[in-house]
Amino acid sequence: MAAPLEKQQNVAVAANFIETRAPQFHGAFGVPSTLNVLTMQYEPPEVRDLRETLQCQHEKAARYVDFTNDLTKCTWEDVHRELKRAQAAMAESERRGKNPIRRAWRAVGTISEIIAPGLSAIPDDLCVLHGGLALIFSLARHSEMNRVKILAAFENVPNIIEIAWSKAKTFPLDRDKPKSVKLHQNVEKLQETLLKTLPMLINKLVPGTFLNAWRSPFNGWKIDRLLDEVKVCAEGVRVCAEGLMEDLIVDSYAASMDIRLQLTEVLQHTRMIQMSLNAATQGKTHLLHFLVDQLNQNANGVYPGRDQTDLVSERGTALPGYTPEDLLRIMDVNHLRVANDAVIVLRRHTSLPPADVDRAATGMIMAPQMKELLSMSTPGPCTVAVEGHFDRTQFGQVSPLSYVSAMLSQALRQQSEQYATAAAASQAPTSPTSPQLGSQHHRKGSFGAASVNGGTGPSRSAAIVLEYFCALHTSADDDLRGPQGLLRCLTTQLILALVANEWIGHADAVHLPHLRDGEEELLRDQNLDAVCRLFVALVHLVPGGVPVYCLVDGWSAYEREERMWQTDYESVLGAFRDAADAGNPDGGANFRLLLTSPTSCRWLGDFVMPGQKVSLRNQREARNWVSPGRGGVKGLAKGLARASTMPDAAFGAHHGFDDGVHGEYGYGGGVGGGPGGGEFDGPYPKAQYGQQQHQPQAWVGEGYDRRSST
Repeated sequence: MAAPLEKQQNVAVAANFIETRAPQFHGAFGVPSTLNVLTMQYEPPEVRDLRETLQCQHEKAARYVDFTNDLTKCTWEDVHRELKRAQAAMAESERRGKNPIRRAWRAVGTISEIIAPGLSAIPDDLCVLHGGLALIFSLARHSEMNRVKILAAFENVPNIIEIAWSKAKTFPLDRDKPKSVKLHQNVEKLQETLLKTLPMLINKLVPGTFLNAWRSPFNGWKIDRLLDEVKVCAEGVRVCAEGLMEDLIVDSYAASMDIRLQLTEVLQHTRMIQMSLNAATQGKTHLLHFLVDQLNQNANGVYPGRDQTDLVSERGTALPGYTPEDLLRIMDVNHLRVANDAVIVLRRHTSLPPADVDRAATGMIMAPQMKELLSMSTPGPCTVAVEGHFDRTQFGQVSPLSYVSAMLSQALRQQSEQYATAAAASQAPTSPTSPQLGSQHHRKGSFGAASVNGGTGPSRSAAIVLEYFCALHTSADDDLRGPQGLLRCLTTQLILALVANEWIGHADAVHLPHLRDGEEELLRDQNLDAVCRLFVALVHLVPGGVPVYCLVDGWSAYEREERMWQTDYESVLGAFRDAADAGNPDGGANFRLLLTSPTSCRWLGDFVMPGQKVSLRNQREARNWVSPGRGGVKGLAKGLARASTMPDAAFGAHHGFDDGVHGEYGYGGGVGGGPGGGEFDGPYPKAQYGQQQHQPQAWVGEGYDRRSST
């Protein structure tokens, strides 16, 4: 007992010191307040009055306080439970027909959902308000006569508390803003008003007794006057909050405009810096091309066969800094996969009907249009379309024309490289100890590009050969399907050919003056029209006198009934037309296009003239056809490929080369040792091939490198 007594004495001494001596040190200690011994906290007089009122009503009107043992420790759950019970009592009265004013209770019902956040916002040191509100709703539940009036009077109390809580949380106290200070002052005033009015309302609403009237010093006030005071405080909170929100909106708009102006200035500076960097880079690029052009000029100071005005107008590039590696990355084509397509076609030839293969080889290779396509002396652009008219049920993706096209493509590459090696070696000085040209090895693995140079540099092939097999790329999961995949593959092969033959450096920017500005983004998106323009621009880079053989097999695979590729189909045809019309400085056209299809093509329209079509329909009956015999298909393809790689002016006149299809070519009914055929001597003089032995083979003509056969 001594310890609690001593503690009480100590509390009394401390409280006496705070009340008497502490205000002398600071005025804050003189604020009116009362010590709550139970909680060991000082409380404002309003809280004390409300607490005493609750304790008094709990003692004197215990029948109205049947929901808790201590009104000073009520929680929000108690208030909510009393509200629900009052609602149930009101519903019962309505069921009995004793509710003259229904709208008041319905109004309270509509706001019951927002009471929880409002009351939960009451500070912990003011939780006595919970007890006051709980008692108010308990009085409404027990007093049937005053229920409507009580509920109508307190229907705005939760809203008032919610306004005070939300505004104070939305706008934290800022001493530098008068409106913010005023808002928090009005919130505090609202809390004080609630603490003052709740005891009066409770004493006024509890069934009157002389004791209650005697204890209430404001018994002359009416409920409406008390509520008006609360509403005025709440209205002050609302006005301050709205004014503060308007100022905040204005300040935010002004700040956003300032930020926008600053961002505009930053963007302008960034653009100027970018333009400066681009100008420096492009200036160096233009200077590089200008110096290279000057070094490549002849003694007269201009390119042979070109007008100086054209040279100046074409100088420049639309793709600054793009190297072949960049272009290959944009095309996104695995060149090994493309090269493997021909291998796949050659391996599947055993599954093809032999009669169809022989008919395709003889009909295509012996056609006059093919001679014009492969002859260097043919003036102007050249395009040939071969339609097989085969029975598609006899084969799958690989047709007889596919096999013949693959053989022709392979033969063109190999014969072109052999001729380029011999032509380059013939320019080198000879000595008694120099090896004969026949023992030189030609370079392998190239996509076949480059001019016949007159210097002593590395040997370059005499033609570029591009190939694509449409039927192998039609599945939905193939990224090379359709006309877009076709042109990406051809462009990739052309870039590799230009690099392999040293027309463009692998690490140097590609000079493409024929492209227009703004192509970078379109190419990054693999836009088909942009890829078409790039392909045509690359064809311009091929030197004069070097043909570009483009072999596209299975063209009709794109002519589907749903016409899903018709637009792309026409774009690619336009690119082929532009490439065929792309002249070179020395005159003549480089681009030679061969389109083969196992069936008839329906969408070509006027792209191919009637004289440029080769139809193999009823080939056996239409001609005095004789099978080429063993290896005849390969012999026909390789013999024609040899003839195509010979420059007519250099070799044809000197060696009396006959341009006829029969005779010297050995096409008449067979090749080599085949039935009905004679020897195939080929267009090259034996002196240039090291005096190889003239021994007819079963299907290999003299001068052909047998190591490259398949």
